[in-house]
Amino acid sequence: MFPILNILAALPWKLIAAGALTAVLFVGGCQYGENRITAEWDAEKTAAAQVVAKQAERVATVNAQQSTINQEISNEFQKAETAIAADRGHLLASVPHRVRNVSPSGAGTVPGVPAVARGTDAIPADAVPAAEQPEPNASCEKLADDAAQTTLMVVEFQKWYREQAAAFNAPIQAGDPAK
Repeated sequence: MFPILNILAALPWKLIAAGALTAVLFVGGCQYGENRITAEWDAEKTAAAQVVAKQAERVATVNAQQSTINQEISNEFQKAETAIAADRGHLLASVPHRVRNVSPSGAGTVPGVPAVARGTDAIPADAVPAAEQPEPNASCEKLADDAAQTTLMVVEFQKWYREQAAAFNAPIQAGDPAK
């Protein structure tokens, strides 16, 4: 056993201790760095989850606002449509009968549009599809209803657009139709 002691005595203990200390510091530094990176990563994941939750909450809020605005606009549209129909009926009742165009059937329809002249082709060679033509026997009441409904739709769309722009705090541009 004495030869082992001689070998141990001959070893450079300072060098071995320095190597061991270096290894311990290296392993400790790696553990410290790993823990710090893991903590930063966890904090970043938590922050990202909070951002996603906040965005989901914002989307739900905006959807609820839009649903409320759409319902209000729809209710206003229905009220205005009913009021216009009542006003139109009242106004038609007050118009003298001699002013109205009364058809033989008594329905108050506009006379029909005459058919295409017999001397021309009904469909040209390079026909462009036309918009759907109104019924030839469309009545003044039907045309008045259509015009009133279209006007109401435009007015209500403009209100909806303004409310949506206000909900998003977006300025209304000069070229916007709702201005």
